[in-house]
Amino acid sequence: MGGTAGLRRRRLLVALWFVATWLGAAAGDAGVASVDGRRAVASTGEDFVCATLDWWPPEKCDYGTCAWGRASLLNLDLSNKVLLNAIKAFSPLTLRLGGSLQDKVVYGTADLRQPCTPFLIAKTKPNLLNVVTHHIYNLGAGVDTHLMERILDPSYLDGMASTFSNLQGILKSAGTSTVAWVGEAGGAYNSGHHLITDAFVFSFWFLDQLGMSAKYDTKSYCRQSLIGGNYGLLNTTTFQPNPDYYSALLWHRLMGTKVLATTFSGTNKIRAYAHCAKDSTGITLLLINLSGNTTTQVSVTSEGAAAAHKHGLKKHSRKTRHVHVPGFSGFAEAAGAMRNEYHLTPKDGNLQSQVMLLNGRALATDADGNIPRFEAVKVDAAQPITVAPYSIVFSHIPHFSVPACS
Repeated sequence: MGGTAGLRRRRLLVALWFVATWLGAAAGDAGVASVDGRRAVASTGEDFVCATLDWWPPEKCDYGTCAWGRASLLNLDLSNKVLLNAIKAFSPLTLRLGGSLQDKVVYGTADLRQPCTPFLIAKTKPNLLNVVTHHIYNLGAGVDTHLMERILDPSYLDGMASTFSNLQGILKSAGTSTVAWVGEAGGAYNSGHHLITDAFVFSFWFLDQLGMSAKYDTKSYCRQSLIGGNYGLLNTTTFQPNPDYYSALLWHRLMGTKVLATTFSGTNKIRAYAHCAKDSTGITLLLINLSGNTTTQVSVTSEGAAAAHKHGLKKHSRKTRHVHVPGFSGFAEAAGAMRNEYHLTPKDGNLQSQVMLLNGRALATDADGNIPRFEAVKVDAAQPITVAPYSIVFSHIPHFSVPACS
């Protein structure tokens, strides 16, 4: 009985939080997310989200702060329950091992005293390389005082698009099967910045990076780091998940490999990305609100309405400002349809909080170190998506039936 009563209380609190959020949005802005469901514009790898483990010892310090502790490949406690559960929750999580100290590492092999022989002997040819990687520290040094300002600036975030686009163009023009990875991305170099790169605010940058890189056919995105420094997905000392861990896990569970072209008409403070849903029907739409003052009501339309009409489905106006997704499955069949929403906000509205709320409830491991369950809020699909100030929303719309996701 106690467990049932507790579950009812949690659901009631979530419902009350959602109603309060919805009512508070009455005076907000409106915008339209337009998703082209005719075809996928790019695809990611099956295990797109990746994390790094580095070599840095406890003596690694930056700007007077020593943030690595025992997070090195050489001394990390691999039996820690939270660490094991955090990795298992991804089932699986790709790990990139190594880092800046790699060139100083010597491996004990039988012929260690012999000169190092070339590990690759082959003539240059188009299919010689499997992967090309690049690192991303576009926000500047961890000590920089303008990090938050850059994270919240849509124009600054847009600046990375040219990097992804140029690399995509090079690989296409080369006629190669080589794919692009982000091999290491910590945002702010020299170990990041405590209470920024390990706090809620960094999920704006991180999720925008995942969405943008995927749009340009990046197959894997390795976050620096899984643990260690001030930008770890896990706390270096306690192993407890930082906000970006939960953001990464939600992406991993909700966003499929097929990327859909998505545009947003309205304020430039809203970032919008859509993929075919993972292991489900429909799509998952990611919305990021960089405004701290304005709630935005987001309606969703489809650019694939004409294609559906050719197959005998009822066509609705592409200007419809509701989330019933005109042109696919028929609105009549979708009557009463629901969607699943995951609203992420910082505790007490503090962007530098290391506690993330999911639909109003704090995310934290239990006494046994288990990762919490992600409970969605079910919303009438005919209503616009409410994106509160300084919040992130994953919206899974299962009835959004488009050719790209069939």
